[in-house]
Amino acid sequence: MHARSPLQIYQEKLAQGQIKQDILQNEVVLGLEDLYQSVSYPKRHWLFKTKREFNGLYIHGSVGRGKTFLMDLFVDCIDENKIRRQHFHQFMLWFHQQLRTINNQQNPIDIVIKKLSAKISVLCLDEFLVHDITDAMLLAGVLLALEKYKISLITTSNVNPIDLYAGGLQRKKFLPAIDWIQQNMQVLQLNGDYDYRMKPQITAKKWLHPINDKNLNYFEQLFSQLASTQNLHIAPITINKRQLNIIKRSSSHIMFELDTLCKQPRNAHDFIKLAEQYESIFIVINAQIPADERNIASRFITLIDVLYDNATELYVLATIPFTDIYLGQELSFEMQRTISRLTEMQQ
Repeated sequence: MHARSPLQIYQEKLAQGQIKQDILQNEVVLGLEDLYQSVSYPKRHWLFKTKREFNGLYIHGSVGRGKTFLMDLFVDCIDENKIRRQHFHQFMLWFHQQLRTINNQQNPIDIVIKKLSAKISVLCLDEFLVHDITDAMLLAGVLLALEKYKISLITTSNVNPIDLYAGGLQRKKFLPAIDWIQQNMQVLQLNGDYDYRMKPQITAKKWLHPINDKNLNYFEQLFSQLASTQNLHIAPITINKRQLNIIKRSSSHIMFELDTLCKQPRNAHDFIKLAEQYESIFIVINAQIPADERNIASRFITLIDVLYDNATELYVLATIPFTDIYLGQELSFEMQRTISRLTEMQQ
């Protein structure tokens, strides 16, 4: 068992000047501390046996406010054999894979979560955002099963639970999931104007704009330097049984046009496969995403989420700065997080 709790570590970082005093962060830490105490020191019941209980914490708020930092602080305090920490997209990819292994059995969701409960007692999901209709239709069942088998849940999100899957297809069928979150999880808001990701003197060597001879030459030279002696290929690749056209690739680095990744039907599972296979991804963006192209913007947001979470290097040659990539109103809130992440990825 780890000796220190989330509150103790947070207070140490404050005392050492590693982080600033933040009232809203303090409230989240207290919520994490309560959950830590419940998980680490379960109550004893009849015949002095401990009984595992379900606890839930849903942390939402503005981009760059430290939600992931605080969740990871909690993760570091728990025995690694009792906890799983994943990006929401990656967890759902794993979950779909598990479902495909179950044939002709009732309630496969229940079966998957029951097996998971034998391995962990806490599940932490970062960037809890629902865009995919398949995920949306499954989620209520997943949440109910987590409660049934006493797997405590911590999530971070940029949206209030009531706004999850807003505008999604068949959203009425998703509403039970929202109701469950509101009834069974402690919902904590972490808003504020300060973005801890925004730092002064940001370099612009990874997002090059506009497209001119100077930037094009730098972009090409950078790819060549990274690819080094690796063989280059221009043939399409296959990801999740679907073909993707490329500009070129080596064994560790690949270059696309944005239209290939975001204009055509793609999902988080495709992007995760790319992030797993390549150290860096180069993208050429020839135009701003139109304000009425919600699907393209949504795929771009998911792409950046996956690359960020997997620490995959991103290099872009574009006609516009990343702050202007999409100016539509429908996904403006989600795009704020994407801009914040792109800012951090320039470091």
